[in-house]
Amino acid sequence: MAANYFNITGIREGVNGPAVPLRQEIRALQATNPDMFNLYILGLQRMQSLPKTDRLSWFQIAGIHGRPYTAWDNVRGNGNASGYCTHSSILFLTWHRPYLALYEQSLFENVKAAVAAFPPGPTKDRFTRLVPSFRMPYWDWAADARIPDFVLRDQTIEVETATGRQRIRNPLYSYNFGSIDRREFPENRFNTWLNTVRYPNLANVNPTDPGNPAQVAAQMRQIETFPNPGTNAKSLRDRVYALLSRNNYRNFAFFSNDGWNNNGHPDDYDSLESVHNTIHGTIVKSCLLHTLTASQSTPAYAGFDPIFWLHHTNVDRLFAIWQVLNPNSYVVDQRARYSTFWSQANGTEGPNTTLLPFHQNNTTYWTSLTCRNLKTFGSTYPELVDWGVVSPNQVVANVQRAVQTLYGRTAPVNRILGQAPGAIGASVLSFSQPGVAVTASGSGIPQTDGPGDEETPAQSYGGQSEQQPIQSESTGQPDLIKDGTVYEYFCNIRADKYAAGGSFNVHIFLGDFSDDATQRAYDDNLVGTFSVFANDPETTGCEKCQNEAEDGLIVTGSIPLTGALLDRIPKLNIPELNSLEPENVIPYLQSKLHWRCNRPDDTPIPREDISSLKVGVASVPVEVPTPDHLLPKYGEWQARYEVTEGRKAGLAEGDNL
Repeated sequence: MAANYFNITGIREGVNGPAVPLRQEIRALQATNPDMFNLYILGLQRMQSLPKTDRLSWFQIAGIHGRPYTAWDNVRGNGNASGYCTHSSILFLTWHRPYLALYEQSLFENVKAAVAAFPPGPTKDRFTRLVPSFRMPYWDWAADARIPDFVLRDQTIEVETATGRQRIRNPLYSYNFGSIDRREFPENRFNTWLNTVRYPNLANVNPTDPGNPAQVAAQMRQIETFPNPGTNAKSLRDRVYALLSRNNYRNFAFFSNDGWNNNGHPDDYDSLESVHNTIHGTIVKSCLLHTLTASQSTPAYAGFDPIFWLHHTNVDRLFAIWQVLNPNSYVVDQRARYSTFWSQANGTEGPNTTLLPFHQNNTTYWTSLTCRNLKTFGSTYPELVDWGVVSPNQVVANVQRAVQTLYGRTAPVNRILGQAPGAIGASVLSFSQPGVAVTASGSGIPQTDGPGDEETPAQSYGGQSEQQPIQSESTGQPDLIKDGTVYEYFCNIRADKYAAGGSFNVHIFLGDFSDDATQRAYDDNLVGTFSVFANDPETTGCEKCQNEAEDGLIVTGSIPLTGALLDRIPKLNIPELNSLEPENVIPYLQSKLHWRCNRPDDTPIPREDISSLKVGVASVPVEVPTPDHLLPKYGEWQARYEVTEGRKAGLAEGDNL
């Protein structure tokens, strides 16, 4: 008898020809469409309550990402190793796309079921009209890294239910496992906590007795004051802007994943996966329980936390935006270095590789090629509306304007220029007032309340071409521009992914910093953080991860330095830093650039303990944007060995780039 696999088709309801409903930013959704947000909460609540044996339950879908390392939907494939992991692989972004579609499809069905349970009446009628346009939201941490209280702090939430308005357990705050099978979650503490926990309070906890009931209760109390993302928020925005605007990231192989290219060039160290790692490692402390002791820091449990899905939907959105800007680059064939559930070591991973365990139909799996167009799944993002436009070129121009609007205001080149050419009105989110959304006519982003209500781009983008470039978040420093260009600087970092026995952070500073390792992530002189997101190879059930650890897999990232330099030029008023020219900046970096390593629980790691760690600096001349080319143009890169040579973990001339 043929197997009865679950077919991931996406959501067909609400699709009207080329027009599909939008996945919306969660703060804008909550502020501007409370009824749709209400449906979202009800759908989450119902999905999280499904029995663990249901393949569409929260537990089973979240478990595809790691623990319990079992075959989902009876799909094991041809590989020998456990786990479907695609981290540090060219398939990282494309594998997560049908994964998100599976989650969205299940969530949608739970929204429908929740509305069906309402008694007949005006409330049910109102919600029923909205259901076809429901899509999962995203959290744009690059525009505003602060986590809204209804995700981070509110343990209960008031919603309209089938039995009236009630205050219920907030399904965005945590997921309740109900019970835990220690064979599925063998690591200590993970098998004693019945709820997901972010940034837990580990004060006065004895790590040798994690199962003690009193200790479990203490650990499950999240800290009352969640740290402000601070400087890392600026760094994240600048990193995303660089990934979407720099010409060297027009190659999907460089843009997509954090594996070291080792090609002799200093211009391709960052990736969307590396930025994604920093969200896991710093802003939400790795989404779930990754703030534990170093032996417990692992991505294997991340999918169980509700914020994981908001985070990864935004990663997919940034991937989709990049696709519009770079339509001619995509997944290419590469050697699969390690085995998984579904791939063999030394085989080929490429555009036609099956993305297990995700079935397109009962006989066919999704591939990178078949999931290339996001709209195939019946969803899209506000910036990507492509119906009712004059031409595909208009879509590209709209996306460029959105990039400038959301991420370009604080980009160094636009701060220097004093304006962000092409940016539209105000940002979708006010950085000073999170959750305050901009109207459709102001932002150029169509809003939808139900099928048939979508505005056409001709309406929502009306008048853009006549608008003047808006001011950046700076008064401008045009004297730094020389012959239409300015210099930018980046700190490139690489390290063995498993050198610390799990996840770790490399904090980059400009100037003196606190001796207290627990305060490094919040130091005033912090420029940014490179996060390594890894399982502990000694305890993980992911055999691919164990093989990567044995092989010494190197991962990379890049922290922009120019914004921090701009902050210091007017404040310090010192002769040695009065421009961005290399003759001024390089000596300054030689004396002021520092780096230190921490575990996710903020305990320090001596730099010499990570022998593979290399930190270097590169510079590049950048042609400033104009109305004719909205995004900056980057020139020839140069490694600046003299900044770090001779220092602990410093890159030196002769080292591989």
